[in-house]
Amino acid sequence: MLIVSGSIGLAPLVQRLGLSDRINYLDPVRLPPWSREASIECFETLANSYGLSVDDGVASSVYEHLGIGIPQHVQSFFARLREYAIMGNLDRITVADVAEVYRTELLGPSGQNDLAHYETRLREGLGDEGRFGLAMEILAEAATREVFSADARRALEKRHSKVKSDTPRQVTETLDILVHDGYLELRDDGYRFESNLLRDWWATRFRNHHRPLTSGTADN
Repeated sequence: MLIVSGSIGLAPLVQRLGLSDRINYLDPVRLPPWSREASIECFETLANSYGLSVDDGVASSVYEHLGIGIPQHVQSFFARLREYAIMGNLDRITVADVAEVYRTELLGPSGQNDLAHYETRLREGLGDEGRFGLAMEILAEAATREVFSADARRALEKRHSKVKSDTPRQVTETLDILVHDGYLELRDDGYRFESNLLRDWWATRFRNHHRPLTSGTADN
C-alpha cells in the first residue's frame, strides 16, 4: 500500500492522536526540495513556455532569494514576475526586477496572503493552542534574530514554566514538528529557517512585535 501525505506528514498527526504504533511498519520516503539546478531549469522552462524574456542570472537570482527549491515557491515567483512584466509593459525581466518583486510582491500584502496557509496548517498540525503559541514564539525569534539559539530556548522554557511545568517537553515536541515540516533545520548554533521566503515572511510580520528572548545581538 502506498500512502501519500503532504508536507505536514503522517508522523506528527498520528503522534498527536496517539496512534504512532499504526505506522511503525511503514518505510518513509521523503521527497526533498528541488536542487538549485532543477529550480533554475524549471524557471527557464516556464519562461520559454510563456515567452517571457529574462536576462542572464535571473533564474539564479530567483533561487538565491528563495534559498531553497520548494516547487510551489519557484512557480509562484515566476507567476509574479510574469505579472510584473505584463503590468509594467516590460520587454524583459532583469535581476533588479527579481529583487523588487520579491520585496513588494512576495513579501507584500498579496504575498503574505498566499503564505497565510502556513500558519493555519501549523495550527492544525500542532493541535494544541499551547504548542501553537510556542511555535509562533520560536519562529518569530528565528526570523527576527536569524537563529533560535540554545540561550533563547532556555529563556522560552523559563518564561512558560511559570505557567506549565511540562514546557520543556512541549518545546521539544514543537521543535520536532517545525523541523519535520520544513520550517527550521538544526545547525551548530541553533535552529534556522531553511527557506529565505518563510524566514523573511515571518520577519516582516513580527519584526515590530516580537520581544527578543535573549539580550544578545542578532546575527546578520
